[in-house]
Amino acid sequence: MKLLKLVSMFLLTGAFVSAQTIISITFSQPAASQSTNRSKAIEVPFKVCYSSETWVRPTKAEQINFLLSKKRYGDVTKEPERYERWLSYNIYSFTIFGGSAFADYHYLAGLWTPIGNPVWQCDKSSRHKINTGEIAEVWVLLYRAISIKWVGNHYLMVVKPTQKGFQYIQLSRREHQDSLPLKVITEDGSEIKVLPFSPNNLSY
Repeated sequence: MKLLKLVSMFLLTGAFVSAQTIISITFSQPAASQSTNRSKAIEVPFKVCYSSETWVRPTKAEQINFLLSKKRYGDVTKEPERYERWLSYNIYSFTIFGGSAFADYHYLAGLWTPIGNPVWQCDKSSRHKINTGEIAEVWVLLYRAISIKWVGNHYLMVVKPTQKGFQYIQLSRREHQDSLPLKVITEDGSEIKVLPFSPNNLSY
């Protein structure tokens, strides 16, 4: 739109507008826009409230056998894909924690191996802060968080891969969306999928 107005102005004033001039104007706009977008990235404070450097994710067979030992899940062999899908994620985000679901998330993510009987590993007051929208929690498995920034309308977390371990990360929220608007990438820009949990998505 700006380009059309500029060309019209030149034509009305009788000025000569060459194709080279128009191309120069056209291609200079995105660069300026990109520079502006980069300048809007805001650092988001976060803390690692619990972590392990030795945890190894259980195999699918180990996971199924463990869940079979928990009567609450029934015969998981009848629909193994429902539970195995958890093992295909390494990032889980939470904007709410409620009741027994907290233990379920640990079991289904394979975090029963280092923890045994799940307990609240971070500050106990954190649960209230999460449920009231003050902070969010992100579980990072087999990666380490490097930075978190607020870019445009979402959080951008940069991570690096590890052979073992996990982190429970808590971050201050800048929005009030139902599900955490989180994008996770590695240092080379590869995107890692996130399994989100929110007040409207608590089922497993």
